[in-house]
Amino acid sequence: MELRERLMELGFSGFECSQMMMAVALEMDGQDNPDLIRAMSGLTGGMGHSGGVCGALTGGCCVLGLLTGKGDPEEMEHNDSRKILQSYIAWFEENWGNRFGSSLCRDIVGGDFSKCMTVCLPVIESCCEKIMELAEEYELMG
Repeated sequence: MELRERLMELGFSGFECSQMMMAVALEMDGQDNPDLIRAMSGLTGGMGHSGGVCGALTGGCCVLGLLTGKGDPEEMEHNDSRKILQSYIAWFEENWGNRFGSSLCRDIVGGDFSKCMTVCLPVIESCCEKIMELAEEYELMG
């Protein structure tokens, strides 16, 4: 299934930006974690639908954290974890922050959360593609 089709399917199932991104990342890595998807709902709509920082930005950081971060005492974070995250953030700001004049959800959707599937879908798709690009470049997935 194409990425856009999968994102639309997730969106029509009631999932939002950060949840959709994590679901796709988990699926690509052959994992299933409903608790993590549920936790990602706190980032949707700019963190609790407050219109704050875009969930595709914060959600993408969480996906990259899942792929590069430390998860238990014996584990080491990826050597380039912070570099990878900073690269993603800079890319988002350059591409989407500049386009909408802000990285805030309320500015991206113009304060109208009903536009999420039309306005946000291309942003989410692009962010997923960037994460896949970084995952490939840094050999982050199995």
